[in-house]
Amino acid sequence: MTTAHPPQLTPAAVRDHFHSSDTVLVAGGCGQPDAVLDIVAQARLDLPLTVMDCSVPGMTELDPDRISSASTLNTGFFLGGYRRLHAAGRLDWVPAFHSARYRALEDFYGVDVALIMVAPPGADGACSLGLHTDYSLAMLAKARLVIAEINAAVPDIADAPRIPLADIDFAVTSDRPLLEYRIGGKAADADAIVADHIADLVEDGDCLQLGIGALPVSILQRLGGKRDLGVHTGLLTEAFMPLVEAGVVNGRRKNIDTGKLVTGIAAGSQDFYRWCAGYAGLALRPVSYTHDAGVLASIDQLVAINTTLEIDLFGQLNSETLDGRQVGGGGGLVDFLRGARASRGGRSIIALHSTAKGGSLSKIKALLSGPVTALRADVDYVVTEQGVARLSNQSLERRAQALIGIAHPNFRAELTAQWQEILRRC
Repeated sequence: MTTAHPPQLTPAAVRDHFHSSDTVLVAGGCGQPDAVLDIVAQARLDLPLTVMDCSVPGMTELDPDRISSASTLNTGFFLGGYRRLHAAGRLDWVPAFHSARYRALEDFYGVDVALIMVAPPGADGACSLGLHTDYSLAMLAKARLVIAEINAAVPDIADAPRIPLADIDFAVTSDRPLLEYRIGGKAADADAIVADHIADLVEDGDCLQLGIGALPVSILQRLGGKRDLGVHTGLLTEAFMPLVEAGVVNGRRKNIDTGKLVTGIAAGSQDFYRWCAGYAGLALRPVSYTHDAGVLASIDQLVAINTTLEIDLFGQLNSETLDGRQVGGGGGLVDFLRGARASRGGRSIIALHSTAKGGSLSKIKALLSGPVTALRADVDYVVTEQGVARLSNQSLERRAQALIGIAHPNFRAELTAQWQEILRRC
């Protein structure tokens, strides 16, 4: 099939087709279309635009000035680089889980302009969205104007959403390497102990979801003795790759998407991206599938393993603030916690170190000082280097004692006294 190539994007075309009060949604992660953003920046717009990001923490932070100097950024993540926007009154931070934000893009927000990156068109005249599909379908369904970076480095994933070349209004052709995700720093000594505890909670045939960071890597490194694991996750890193190559992760026992490794985003090195391109079992899906409550509940033995900033003795999680400062967002955490709890044989697991700031601060609190990201009924297990606390089906008293038991010994007496005071006030 032969389809005419979209016209080349130019600064003049940007000035002609971007309108005051437009909402511009930009793909993130390894799908961030930097070649498009460079040309948009050359247009030097000063229009009052709403820019919506799909940034991946630790990988991409969108600078809305690349689109318009008078823009406001609407985001579900409060990333470090966004503080200057907040101080200038140019940040609309929206507390929302991934599933809810996707639905809002479909039903609430009007997306006028979509900036995406795709693979070159195949024989069918369509372009694969490659390794970053999370919010792309929601933006493409509503956008008045679709601008794509057609990048030869984007793999044409067979089992990923595609967009007809004819649906792209303007394009920029490139062959630049995809943005990489690297886990910074050295794994903490406590990570190995926490990972050992969690490995004991993982059973043969489980379907895994893990977050990103050094601790999830340590966990995956300890699962080599398991059999027939599956994966259904929002973000796939190369820490999964050795388990797939060893046959530990094969999806054989998955009751849906059997044999498929399902994710919304892949993030890693160039070697990992090449591996993804050659792995026939990889399936890229939008947030409306990866984080959907019904889909997650239908997956047998779904085990969601995530981290948090702090937890209190009721089992409530704060994954958003430190010392009163906003440092993150809910993301997909609660989507997966609740999906795993609804799954037949599923489990939700929270992993964290017992202390912070060199051991001077307990990450297990009597009562949260920040917002409640996840409710006390959302978590089955909490794991620190001190041990494992099972919270599911436990009374308030028993869960409090279990959490005190996995706090650092230096803080247990204080937590016990604080808990007694909480009970006295009840």
